[in-house]
Amino acid sequence: MRASVCRDVGQVGVETLDLPTPGSGEVRIRMVAAGVCRTDLSIYQGHLPVPMPIVLGHEGAGVVEEVGPEVRNLEVGDAVVCSIIAGCGACFQCRRESSSLCEQVTFYTGKMLDGTTRLRHGEEAIHSLAFQGAFAEQAIVPERCAVRVREEAPLADVAGLACGVATGLGAAMVRAPVEPGERVCVIGTGGVGLSALMGARLRGAAELIAVDIVARKLSHAQSLGLASHTIDANERDVAEALLEATGGRGADVVYDAVGSTATVLQALDGVRPGGRVVVIGIAEALVEVPLETRHLLRQKTLTGTMGGSIEPHRHIPEFVDLHLAGRLDLAALMDQDYSLDEVQTAFEDLEAGRITRGIVRF
Repeated sequence: MRASVCRDVGQVGVETLDLPTPGSGEVRIRMVAAGVCRTDLSIYQGHLPVPMPIVLGHEGAGVVEEVGPEVRNLEVGDAVVCSIIAGCGACFQCRRESSSLCEQVTFYTGKMLDGTTRLRHGEEAIHSLAFQGAFAEQAIVPERCAVRVREEAPLADVAGLACGVATGLGAAMVRAPVEPGERVCVIGTGGVGLSALMGARLRGAAELIAVDIVARKLSHAQSLGLASHTIDANERDVAEALLEATGGRGADVVYDAVGSTATVLQALDGVRPGGRVVVIGIAEALVEVPLETRHLLRQKTLTGTMGGSIEPHRHIPEFVDLHLAGRLDLAALMDQDYSLDEVQTAFEDLEAGRITRGIVRF
C-alpha cells in the first residue's frame, strides 16, 4: 500500500509499505479522506517530538475492510470516522464519560494501544500517529477509535470530526455549551476556531465575534456567516475592542483557539463578570498568566478542553446527523483538496496561511 512517511523533520514522501494486518480489537480501514491538521504540521516542523519514521495524519475517515480478533461492534463495509480519543471505557475518567481524559491512554507514542507497531517496510517498523496514521491508503485502528457513521455520510466532509472540527464543535456544544442569546467570542479563526463559531451559531448565539491577526481569516469567517463582528488583533487591543463591541459588558464566553499567554489574557480581560473562558489551542506549551484576583472576585471561569471533551461514539454520529440535516455545513470548513503525493504541499500551504483546512482524498 502507499503511505506518506515522515522520516525526519521537514521530510515527507510517499513510500510503498506492506499491507498491515489488524491485531486483537483492531480493524483495517481503507482510507477515503484525511484532514490536514496543524498537529501534523507541528510534527513535520519538529515542534512536537514523535518516534520516526512515522505515517502522519490523524483525521481519517474510511471503510472497514478487515476486522481482527475480539472486534465486537464493527463489520466489514462499515463507514467510520477515526477519532483521536481512545478512551479505555473502564477507568475513573471514562466511567464519568470523560473519555478525553482517559487514565490509561498515552498520546504521541507512535504505537498502538498495546505498545507495538503494525506498519512495516520489509523488516523496518513504521510508526502511526494517534493510533491511525491516516495519510495512507490503509490504516490499522483500534475499534474503540473507529466511530461508525451513517452509510450515506460524505466521508470527505466529515473527516475533520476525527480531531479539529470535533474539538471546536465540542468546545461550544459540550464542554461549555453556548446558551441561546449569548455573545460569543472566538480568538483564532483557523479550522478549530471556525468550528467553535459554527457550534456557537447552532446553539443560538446572538452575536459571534471573531478575533485573528490574519485579515483573510476574518473575512473568511464572515463569508461563511460565522462572524457578525471581527477584531483584527494587529490593529486593536482585543479586550478593549471586545468590550466596545458588547456595550462595555464583555462577552459571555470566549473560546481561545490559539492558547498563548497573550490570548488567554485577552480572553480574561474581555469576558464579562461571571463569564467563561475556554482554552482550546496550545500554541505555547507553557502559558504564564498573572491571574489577577479581580478576575476571580468577578467570578470568571477559566478552563480548557481536550478534543472538545466529546464522547466520540455519541457526539460524532450526532454531528454527522446535523450535517446531513443541513444544520452544520462541515464541507464549508474544507477549502483545499490534495492527493497523497501532495502532503508536503498541504503542510506548506497551511504554514503559509494559504488554507484554513485541507483534505487529502484517496
